[in-house]
Amino acid sequence: MKPRHTVDWFVPVHSAGDIATLQTGRLPDGLRVGIAFTTLANLRAASGPRQEWMRLTEEALRETLAPLGVTRIQLDPVLVGPDVSSQPALQTSHPSQPALVH
Repeated sequence: MKPRHTVDWFVPVHSAGDIATLQTGRLPDGLRVGIAFTTLANLRAASGPRQEWMRLTEEALRETLAPLGVTRIQLDPVLVGPDVSSQPALQTSHPSQPALVH
């Protein structure tokens, strides 16, 4: 499938040390989807200020999701998870900067 978007997307991830895994979601019907945002502001609005992220092209995101059987990407979803900004901070070893992929 030829990518439709030519700019990088902001993709939410969970990381442990040097390893980052993509955050995926499920639609109400149970279908698993990839998640991506067109701007960092949209990602922060949906996921909160502490959400880790990396920048990926549409093609790279699709290639990463394909082995998982995920073919649909939800672009700029309104809500990815619960708002954690009002909850106490968790003690983690996550870096304060997003994981980067080159």
